[in-house]
Amino acid sequence: MSIRTKLLLVFLACGVAPMLALAVANYLNGRRTVERLLLDDAQASATRMAQNIERQLADRELNLDELARLRSLREYVRAASKAQAPAEIPEAVRDDVGAFYLNYRRYYAAITCLDARKRPLFRVENLLQTGGRAEVRFKTAQLEPAQADERVWRTEAPVVLRSPIERENYGAALRYTIPIFLAGPAADAPRGALVAELKLSAIFEEAAADAMISAREELTGSGLRVAMVLDRTGLILFHTDDSLKYQPVKRAMPEFEPLLKAIFGAGNGTQSYRSSDGTRWLIAYRPTALGLAVITGANESRALMRLERAALTSITLSLALAFIAASVLVVIINRTARRIARVAEGAAAIASGDLDQRIKVSAKDETRVLADSFNRMSEQLRELIAREAEARQFEAFTRLSAMLTHDLKNAITSLSMLVRNMERQFHREEFRQDAVISLREATDKLRRIVARLNAPAEARQIELQRKRAPTDLCALIRRVLDATAERAAPLYEIETHLPATLPIRADAEAIERVIENLVINAMEAMGANGGRLTIEAGEEGDHVFFSVADTGRGMDEEFIRNRLFRPFATTKDKGIGLGLYTCREIVEAHGGRIEVESRVGVGTRFRVVLPSSPSDDQERV
Repeated sequence: MSIRTKLLLVFLACGVAPMLALAVANYLNGRRTVERLLLDDAQASATRMAQNIERQLADRELNLDELARLRSLREYVRAASKAQAPAEIPEAVRDDVGAFYLNYRRYYAAITCLDARKRPLFRVENLLQTGGRAEVRFKTAQLEPAQADERVWRTEAPVVLRSPIERENYGAALRYTIPIFLAGPAADAPRGALVAELKLSAIFEEAAADAMISAREELTGSGLRVAMVLDRTGLILFHTDDSLKYQPVKRAMPEFEPLLKAIFGAGNGTQSYRSSDGTRWLIAYRPTALGLAVITGANESRALMRLERAALTSITLSLALAFIAASVLVVIINRTARRIARVAEGAAAIASGDLDQRIKVSAKDETRVLADSFNRMSEQLRELIAREAEARQFEAFTRLSAMLTHDLKNAITSLSMLVRNMERQFHREEFRQDAVISLREATDKLRRIVARLNAPAEARQIELQRKRAPTDLCALIRRVLDATAERAAPLYEIETHLPATLPIRADAEAIERVIENLVINAMEAMGANGGRLTIEAGEEGDHVFFSVADTGRGMDEEFIRNRLFRPFATTKDKGIGLGLYTCREIVEAHGGRIEVESRVGVGTRFRVVLPSSPSDDQERV
């Protein structure tokens, strides 16, 4: 067997066959998933619809009971029961009963009121439109005897009596009879009655509309769902297809008839059936207190159509791609295998560090281009490594110089403020003592800067690896303010909100540099016009924070987003642009963060958040 045949068989066995198997498995799994989702959705819809019907009936019964208890209606029935001729309907009764009928006209075909002699007093029915306004029609003449439930004349309690479902010209109906006790409830108490004709179609429509709202509309969308209500005779009392309402199942849906026994015998359950056009439906059914069955379902055939098309497309594409790939594979392997192996050997030598390696390929195809590319890459790597070493040395020197220049600028700024204050307050003994301390601290800071310049590599290493120690953040803030802002107090309004102490574990010198940078930046942002400098500090959970706010020129959003905290980015005419970069380096090395809020022409607020007790992996600055 040739190598090409072996490779083709391996490709078919390891590539094509698994792809086809995966496509079939995905289809079968998707089919099961869709069926389960449809059944779950149908069960949930049937349960909601049955519950909605029961709730609607309970609400209607409660409304009718409240109507029968109306004082105006009871007094009218009491008076009419004593009169020989029908009494005029009082305005209060018209208003109360009319308002009730207007509110619930969707549900009731008519409401009849009987007096204690079982005589009909009035019948509320069809709405009249007067001047574009709906009004209730009270019929008092030529009233037919109302079909009241005879139990209403014997009941001892104010109950709502329900008749069996009847078929009226407007559809299925329930007849409710409610006693109107003229005194207190008792077996021999005089009473009238209300007879209300409830339209079940309205109840079913609202219950179905709410129940058919599905979270899986992609599977049970428009045209794919059905809801219906059947009685025990197989009559369709409600269907989402109006053409099937009030028809027997045997005639309208003969394929559904075999399921009736299971539906009315099992209570709750699920079934499937195929309609006359071959469509497969999944249904769920639930009983109701009326002896009816609520049924909801989904069109499984339609729901699976997209899945079947996707599976067929996937299998077709898999076969087509497999054939193309097999053909190309045989050709490419025969032509390039040997040359690729040669190039791979040379590439491996370059990867191992032999940059003097040269790959030689005589053919004039892609392998020759690949070999030449590796050769050029090795030459460029040699040049790049040499230039990178030089660039790193120059960059380290440039960065150190810029940082030292920035620190010198801050130190000179503090000394300048001290000198200006000395011209005005040198005659004060207390000021001279403070000035000597400040000069000593400034001298020590300059000495440390010079030491870093004399040994830059060692100084940088110490700065990045200095161990932290317990320190008081508020003391650091006050020391910086004494050395900088307090001496410029006549020019700036300084406002502080600091606790007595705020202990943290940090590099005190590094954090003091952050505070100094932010304070000096704030004063420089406000300039000679002065302004308000606000310093705050406090605790925030297991962190501490301090903020520096000014009323200076502010920064725009573009500068904050693209340049702030980057080296050599500044809004000042004579700034270096390393202060905030250094601040961020120090804060992040402590495991903290620095936040900024700024508006042009309003001012800027920097907020630094630090962990009060850093973890071991943050024990380096």
